[in-house]
Amino acid sequence: MVKKNKVLVGTPVEFASFGKSALAYVRRVQSDDMNERFPNAPALPEGLDLWGLFGADGEPLAVSDERSSLFSDAERRDLLTVHRH
Repeated sequence: MVKKNKVLVGTPVEFASFGKSALAYVRRVQSDDMNERFPNAPALPEGLDLWGLFGADGEPLAVSDERSSLFSDAERRDLLTVHRH
């Protein structure tokens, strides 16, 4: 993982291992997709557009209809939120 102009650069595997307990990202999610991809998680109502908070390894940590609440949740968990493209 290389820090370049304040941007972390690396492979997805490097990102996941580097930030597993320190980094998280927020992105748009659909409840149907979340239910399908994470069948062991509590089921969400169908057809909702939501926001998800994910650990660096892609593990879902929280889901909300309000993006800003996920940043607060990440802060409570002592996680730094980053942009991941």
